[in-house]
Amino acid sequence: MQFHVALITPSRYDKDGYVQQWRRPAMVTQAQAAIKALLADCNKRDVLGSDVEITSEDHYEIFKPVPVEGIVKRIREAGQGAVFLTGILSSFYPRALDLARMFRDEGIQVVIGGVHVNGVLALFDDMSYGLQEAIDMGAILFAGQAEGHLDDLLSDLMTGNTKELYNHLNELADLRNVPLPDYDVETIKASTTGILPIETSRGCPFKCTFCCIPNTQGVKMQMRDPKAIADYVLKYSKKGVRSFFLSDDNIARNKEWADVFDALAKVRQKHKLKYHMIIEADTVAYKIPGFVQKARAAGVTDVFLGLESIDPDTIKAAGKKHNRAANVREMFAAWYEAGCVTMSGFIIGFPGDTANKIRSNVETLVEEYTGEIFTLSVLTPLPGSVDHKRLSDAGTYMDPDLNNYDLGHVVFNHEDLPRKEFDKLKPSVLRKLYSFRRTWHVMKQGLSNPSNPVTNYSWSVALTLGYRVVGDGVYEMGFGRYRSRHLRRPGLPKEAAIIFYPKYFLKDAGFLALAGLNVLVLKILLKSARRHVEKQKQPHAMLQPAE
Repeated sequence: MQFHVALITPSRYDKDGYVQQWRRPAMVTQAQAAIKALLADCNKRDVLGSDVEITSEDHYEIFKPVPVEGIVKRIREAGQGAVFLTGILSSFYPRALDLARMFRDEGIQVVIGGVHVNGVLALFDDMSYGLQEAIDMGAILFAGQAEGHLDDLLSDLMTGNTKELYNHLNELADLRNVPLPDYDVETIKASTTGILPIETSRGCPFKCTFCCIPNTQGVKMQMRDPKAIADYVLKYSKKGVRSFFLSDDNIARNKEWADVFDALAKVRQKHKLKYHMIIEADTVAYKIPGFVQKARAAGVTDVFLGLESIDPDTIKAAGKKHNRAANVREMFAAWYEAGCVTMSGFIIGFPGDTANKIRSNVETLVEEYTGEIFTLSVLTPLPGSVDHKRLSDAGTYMDPDLNNYDLGHVVFNHEDLPRKEFDKLKPSVLRKLYSFRRTWHVMKQGLSNPSNPVTNYSWSVALTLGYRVVGDGVYEMGFGRYRSRHLRRPGLPKEAAIIFYPKYFLKDAGFLALAGLNVLVLKILLKSARRHVEKQKQPHAMLQPAE
């Protein structure tokens, strides 16, 4: 007998109400691969008995439509099973509910978990923000981390004696003794970046008001075994993966960061591995003795830094007191000298932000940090963050449509920045931060790095297409947009084929033409930057003594 689980990571709806899908999306998410590995472990341990085999199948909806009928058929053929909707962010939750409803209508058990469920239950005492709707349709909510808690859930699903809510929010996982995520390599390679995400730790000791991590994963750090991480990177490197993302919210606060980097450096050197590796760190990580040097030895090539703002009052109000200890110019220099590319998160729309303050801050970024890469986000008070709770308690209007909580929309009434004023401001900010002039400087700075010259071309393409062409940023990007007129948000009319196909053909053709033009300009800029850097080197070469 089998117990079959369909693992699904839902997508979200686009501006026209269609499910966002790409033939080659940016990257896969980690939650589903983690659950897949845990299910395999449960099967190995005969959690449901020696006569029951636990099987699973993977579906990332951002790649292609979820085969609902096929999943229902396979679960029924197995005799028992369930659908797990995993890693649900707030902006994905409306789509998750719609998928859940399709399976519940067929009598299939559905479990919903992820950041949204965790965030709501962490700060609210009721089943608001769509949780009650899930329960009313017969879906099961899972809060907290799955490690160590799947046995009881699977047993209850097998017998049909399930609870409405399995709440393990206050039970932190022991990550040392659990399997690491199980990815399908072909799926990794099908993404545009080819990046495999893996966390070395969970949690964050800092309490930034806009962040959900302290409330959903805890302020106490939970670490994986450093050697296991190095062996994992080696394993997937041998399978052809060339890019890794250590997706800890802040790896600098993993108490065993040095052991992780040392283990990676050892494996990298011994097996002569060549890969790109991205990490996330706070703005004062460069001050930790040996952190930058060990990161580089481990193969770290790119670093995402939580800058968020350069305004002291904003930093203080956002709970990022540690940022005040950072010398921004010194921080960039430390990573640059090590040969790493930095990308810094910058958020607009903090409490106290006015249009003039934002313009001034952006002007400072453009003029003083000419060659640095910044990713722009709109302050989004996600359920699970202190900001969201404060706004809710104050009775401030917040957008009831969770689909808009995507880091690109204004979703609450800002006291100092009216919506109309923000809508006028955002395009001008994008033009300044992602101008071709700045892009040329970003390329030039990368090529001028004496320890590790890089073009920064890939990042330039992603930022240009994400912000200049699409306008929504780099968080939901891909190549080869796919739409099905049958997968539209409930409540919106199904467009006739004679309207749908010409309409979106022209829309996508226009996007491709504009994207192609921008890529052509970027190639010209790259050639110009190369010539400039080579020209700068020539006088120095002429001064070298002859051998």
